[in-house]
Amino acid sequence: MHLQTIVAITDFSAAAEQALDRAAMVAADHHARLRIHYGTDTPDPKFADPHARLEQRARQLARRHDVAVVAARQGTGDVVADALAATAKADLLVMDRRAHFSWGRLLRGSPWARVLRGSRCPVLIVQNAPKSAYRHVLVAVDFSETAGALVRYAGGLQGEARLELYHAIDRRNEAKLRSAEASMQAIQAYRAEVREQARRKMLPLATALDTRRNRVASVLGAGDPARQLAVQHEASGADLIAVGYQRRPAPVDWLMGSVAVRLVGHVQCDVLVFPRDYALREGRTTARNCAVSGLSA
Repeated sequence: MHLQTIVAITDFSAAAEQALDRAAMVAADHHARLRIHYGTDTPDPKFADPHARLEQRARQLARRHDVAVVAARQGTGDVVADALAATAKADLLVMDRRAHFSWGRLLRGSPWARVLRGSRCPVLIVQNAPKSAYRHVLVAVDFSETAGALVRYAGGLQGEARLELYHAIDRRNEAKLRSAEASMQAIQAYRAEVREQARRKMLPLATALDTRRNRVASVLGAGDPARQLAVQHEASGADLIAVGYQRRPAPVDWLMGSVAVRLVGHVQCDVLVFPRDYALREGRTTARNCAVSGLSA
C-alpha cells in the first residue's frame, strides 16, 4: 500500500499538535504529501492569524520529517465540514479526539464522531504523543462480505509493525441454546465448532501478507467486541488498534453505538477507523473477491 495524500487537522492544542506530528511521520514513511488544515469550533483568541501559524507549522514539519507539507487556505469555520471536504482527495485523515466539553457537542456529537460518519477515507485518531513508528497493530476482524481491505490497509500503514488479528466470537447464538435448555455437552460442541470455523477463516488473513508472514498473529476471543478489544489491547500492548466502521445515520449510531466509537476514548492508544465502503467506492477491491473484512461497528 502506498499513501499519496494525507490530511491532518489542528487547532494548535497539545493533542492536535500530536496528531500533526504523527501525520508527518506516516507521510515520511510513505513519501506522501501532507496537507494540514486549521479547524476548530471553539477558536482560541490568542491565535489572531491562524493561517500564518499553520504555515509556520507546515515549514517546521517539512524540515523535521523531510516531507512535503502544504498549509491549506482558510476554511469555512466549520471543523467537521472542512475535514470532510478535505477527505475527498485524501488517502488518510489524521486528527485528535477533541475531548473538551461543550453543550453543542453534547447535542450534535463530538467532531471526530461526526467526521467518522462522513469521511471519504480512513481516519486515524491520535491519542498519544508519537515517539516512534507504530510497533504493534491490533486489527479487529470479522468475516463479512468486504475483503480483507482493513487488514491490508492496517498492515500497509506501518509495514514494519507486528500485526495481530483479533476476532471476537458472537455469543448470542450460544445464549439462545442456553435459553432452550440445551445440554452442556451440546453447548461445548457448539463452541468448538464456532471456534474451528473462525480459525479456518482467520488463516487466509494471517498468511496473505507474505513479507510479514513471521510477524502476523491471530487471536480468538468471545463476547462484546469493543470490550474484548480493550482487554486484548491491554494484554498485547498494541500501540494502534484498527477497526472497521459501518456508516449509519447519526440517530442510529447514537442509539445502537458502534465498536469504533466506543473504542475511542476507552483505550489508551491510537485508533485507525476504516469505513467499510471505502475500498469498494475507491475501486481498490470488489465484494466478490472478498472473504474476510474488518469488524463491523
